[in-house]
Parts: sequence; structure tokens; C-alpha cells
Amino acid sequence: MTEQTDTPTVHQAWAAVMGDVRELEKGDRNNHFGFNFRGIDAVMNAAGPILRRHRVAVVPRVTSANYRDVQTAKGKPAREVTLVVEFAVYGPAGDSFTGAAPGESMDEGDKGTAKAMSVAMRTF
Repeated sequence: MTEQTDTPTVHQAWAAVMGDVRELEKGDRNNHFGFNFRGIDAVMNAAGPILRRHRVAVVPRVTSANYRDVQTAKGKPAREVTLVVEFAVYGPAGDSFTGAAPGESMDEGDKGTAKAMSVAMRTF
């Protein structure tokens, strides 16, 4: 005999998360390039409490990383980063599913990978 449980599957929990997450405006501004965006902090501040409430954990793993040295339009050295990140989504019952998202960035310092990771997370 199988014991009945009220613990939702990962798919049920993810559906509950997606039902509770609402649109998030592009509330940050990049003045240098003149565009609005939604940053990773805003996304995590909005989604984090909902993920925790539904007992869902999202664990990233980079499956592909490509780096290329480039120059900005003003001739400064920069690094272009292109990643594919796989995300394992774990539910309250311990089951999981995976999905993937790309992340791209260009940075003149040492933040290219972190920026690409945040893009992948926001996209996922």
C-alpha cells in the first residue's frame, strides 16, 4: 500500500511559484547606454521569497563557457562571455527537473562571468 502525501511534486510547486511571480518592471537604469533593465537583485528579491514559500530550490551549473577578448567602441579592452547554464529545480518532495538558459556579457574588468550568470538566471 502506498502512503498518501500532501507534499507537492516539483512540477506542482514550480507551477505555484510561477502563479505567484508577477511581472517585474525594468526599474533599474543604465545611464551610460541609456536603457532600463531589471537587475538580478530585483529578480531575486521578487522571486526568492516565493521560491522559499513553496520550498523550491534552483541550483545553477555552467555547461558551456566561451570567452573572447574584444575591444569596446572606444578601443578599450574587454572580455565577451557566453555561457550556457543548466538549472536543476528541486521541489519539496526532493524530486527535480532541469532546464537551461544562455547568458552573455561584455565587461572591461573581472565581472564578465558573474554578469553572464545573472543574465542566464534572469532569463531562466
